Amino acid sequence: MNVQIACKPTDSYKAERRTLIISLTFVLILMVWGLIFSELTTSNIIEVDAAAYIISGIIGLVTIFVSRLQEKPSTESHPLGYSGFIPILNMIRNLMIIEICIDAIGSSIGTIVKGPPPPEHAILFLYASVTLLFNLFCAIYTHKAATRLNSPLLKTDALEWRLDSISNISILCAFSLAFILDHTGYAAHAAYVDPVVCIFFSIYMCISPSKLFLENMQILSVGSVDKKTHSHIVRLFKKEIPMFKIHATHFTIFYVAGILWVNIEIHKHKLSDLKEEDIFEATQKCQAILNQNYPNNRLSYTYHLEA
Repeated sequence: MNVQIACKPTDSYKAERRTLIISLTFVLILMVWGLIFSELTTSNIIEVDAAAYIISGIIGLVTIFVSRLQEKPSTESHPLGYSGFIPILNMIRNLMIIEICIDAIGSSIGTIVKGPPPPEHAILFLYASVTLLFNLFCAIYTHKAATRLNSPLLKTDALEWRLDSISNISILCAFSLAFILDHTGYAAHAAYVDPVVCIFFSIYMCISPSKLFLENMQILSVGSVDKKTHSHIVRLFKKEIPMFKIHATHFTIFYVAGILWVNIEIHKHKLSDLKEEDIFEATQKCQAILNQNYPNNRLSYTYHLEA
C-alpha cells in the first residue's frame, strides 16, 4: 500500500512573513536615503548602493507574495504545492546582485578612464555611517530568524544584509583612506580610491550570490540528497521510532522542485507482529520530525504486511 502525507502549514510561515515585512520596511527607508545621497554626490559606490536598494525593494515585495504561496494546499496544477517558487525567486535575487556588481565594475572603470571627481568626504562619511547601523541591525535580525525558522527565503535575505554591511564597512575604509590621502598631499590619488575599491569589492560580492545561484539550480532539479542529509534524517527516524530497527526499512530521500521527498518502505519481520495502526503512528512521528527540521517536505510510505 502506498500512502502520501502532505506537510501542513505551520506558524513559521507567519513568522517568516513578519520578518520579511520588517526587512522590506528597512529596505524602503534605505532606498530613499540612498537616492537622496546619490543626487548629492558623484560617488560610484553610493550609486551602486542606491540601485541595490531599489532592486531589493521590488524583490522584497515579490518575496512576501511567494512566502504566502507556501501556505496554499496542493492542487491539480501544483501537486507538490507552491514551495518550488522559493528556489526560483532565490535564483532571481542572486542574479540581480551579480548584475548590480557587474554594472558597478563597468561604471567604475569608466570613471577611472574619464578621470574621477574629487571626493566629498563629509557627505560620504555621513551616508556610510548611518547606513551601516541599519544594515548591521537587519543582518543580525534576519540571520537569527533564518536560523530559527530554517527558511531559505530568509537565508537569502540575511545574505543580502550581510553583504550590505560588509559593503558599508568597505566604504568607510575607502573614504578614510581617501581622506588621509587628500590631507597628506596626495589629493590626485584620493579621487581614485572610490572607483578602485568599488571594482574590487564588486568582484568579491559576486562570490556568495554565485554559490547560492548554483545551489538553487541543484534544488530545482530532481536528485538525491547529499549523504550527510540522508544519514541525518534516517538517524532521527530510527532514534524516535524503534519499529524501524525491528523491521527491514528502506529510505528513499530526494529533492524535487525544492521540496524534500521522503519515502519509507517497510517490510514486516516474520517473527514480529505489525499492524497498520502502528505503521500510521510511526509515519505521523516521521512527519512531525520532517516538519520541525525541513519545512518544505513530502512524506510517503509503502508497507508489506505479508513477509
